[in-house]
Amino acid sequence: MISDDSATRPIAWIKTDDAGRRALEEARSRTLWQALSDAAALDPSHVALVAADDHGRMQRLTYGELLTRVRNLSAGLASIGVMRGDRVVLWMTNRLEWVISCFAAVRIGAAVVPINTFLKPREVAYCITQSGARHLIMLDRFRKLDMPAMLAEIAPAFASARTPGELLEPEAPDLRNVILFAREGGRHAGAFDWAALEAVGGEWLDEADRMAAAVTPDDVIMIKYTSGSTGFPKGVMLQQGRWVAVGLLHGRRTGMRRDDVYFSMMPFFHAGGSMYGQMSMLPIGGTLVFTEAFDVELAIRLIEQEQPTIFISALGKEVAMAALERGIAFPSVRIGHVHNEAARAVLPNATFAFSPFGLTETYGPACITGPDDPPEKQLTTSGRPLPGNEVRVVDPVTGRDVGPGEIGEAWIRGNTSRGYWNKPEETARLLDADGWVHSEDLVSVDAGGFVHYCGRIKLMAKVGGENVSLEEVESIVTSHEAITHCAAVGVADARKAEAVRIYVVRRPDLAIAGDALLAWLRPRLAHFKLPREIVFVEELPRLGNGKLDRITLSQWATQEIAA
Repeated sequence: MISDDSATRPIAWIKTDDAGRRALEEARSRTLWQALSDAAALDPSHVALVAADDHGRMQRLTYGELLTRVRNLSAGLASIGVMRGDRVVLWMTNRLEWVISCFAAVRIGAAVVPINTFLKPREVAYCITQSGARHLIMLDRFRKLDMPAMLAEIAPAFASARTPGELLEPEAPDLRNVILFAREGGRHAGAFDWAALEAVGGEWLDEADRMAAAVTPDDVIMIKYTSGSTGFPKGVMLQQGRWVAVGLLHGRRTGMRRDDVYFSMMPFFHAGGSMYGQMSMLPIGGTLVFTEAFDVELAIRLIEQEQPTIFISALGKEVAMAALERGIAFPSVRIGHVHNEAARAVLPNATFAFSPFGLTETYGPACITGPDDPPEKQLTTSGRPLPGNEVRVVDPVTGRDVGPGEIGEAWIRGNTSRGYWNKPEETARLLDADGWVHSEDLVSVDAGGFVHYCGRIKLMAKVGGENVSLEEVESIVTSHEAITHCAAVGVADARKAEAVRIYVVRRPDLAIAGDALLAWLRPRLAHFKLPREIVFVEELPRLGNGKLDRITLSQWATQEIAA
């Protein structure tokens, strides 16, 4: 363990070295377009993306085709006024068009604002307005979702708009351009047609090329909204070069190669789909196979058909267990989670499954395990920091560095975000003057420099990979006229790692049952934020200062589950 230069006692501070700093600087020296162009130059005919939509229909794009389509759409976006520094909301499921839209916007220097397709109109509206987005690219429909109807609820002027590019809506004052990708061939008079923009061509191709040449690795590539620990989501500002770097560096650490085929069902609006899936394969010239949404049957078919070498998914256990029931094995997979002996029968050749620690503010994995780490460290830790990153463990009360093996708050420096969009106070709490990100996550560091994740300080649950603000849930629940107080807590869940449980105090004169409250919450909260359990109580535990006693709440939940 490294000792502090200014003290004699050992402290849990994993420092970087010159080699790590050089590796990070080199990895983040290119824009996304430059990185994709370099990968395509290795073999333009190599398959970059294999997409299966919700009906199982397949599409493939080679690297050469991907670059052509991204360049074409970037010209279309330039033709309607998308400029460097603009924010472009991307509201779409996992499709080839999501990737093309995202890459086209960032090619000419715009920042993409990806929308979680599980969000309700109120939540989508916040992301659009808080980001000051001038442009919105959206899908028309997915299953029961009708995005144009939801947009009309957010921005009523859209329902009657008859001319693209002239939206004037007080509820979304910055929004002007709506671009619609119609999977069912429909049109909207107030929206630009996505396919028509891809076909603009002509002089706009030259203009888009000029715009692309002006983009730098320091430009913001994405504003990714994360619930974090407060009731209002924060837009994490991520930069082009650092976005590329995390893909390259975590791919190298985990041993990913150009000949790998990565199968993923993780959504692109989430770190699992974009930072891990897309950015581990595309900068090195590998192949990403993905589904539009989680689908066990489709996943089994695709894995058998495409023979992926990497299979990492938040719900991969369900796919493995369904395959086991059918007597199906996936021998092509060499990187994949083997959860138990039954899964070993399905993934007989999987020898490694990476385990990361990080947050959106660190571009996903700040630390990660590698196949060369000791087997016991692969199973029990989150590995070591990626090159150029430092991790420091600090007592969250005193601000003093703790020793090896002691639990404290993880402070991270290196490949980190520049802060939150238009939230200077929150940015100041996140980043200190020395560049440390205060993660609000509890870790310890052992004598070998391996990071052990221990829990959270922040009021957040992690449900199926999604951040859920417990304070947001509490705020929505208590807005019901029959509820006086609510306290939310994260509890263990076999399928999604964590789920939300709420403790509720009702008004004595307004009775409401749990199922009625849940029905009221459904249109107001994304489904992953909905409580798995509702417990009615006479009163909530309080501290002497009147604040919620959240330690006692957690103890309640633990004791009730154990019982």
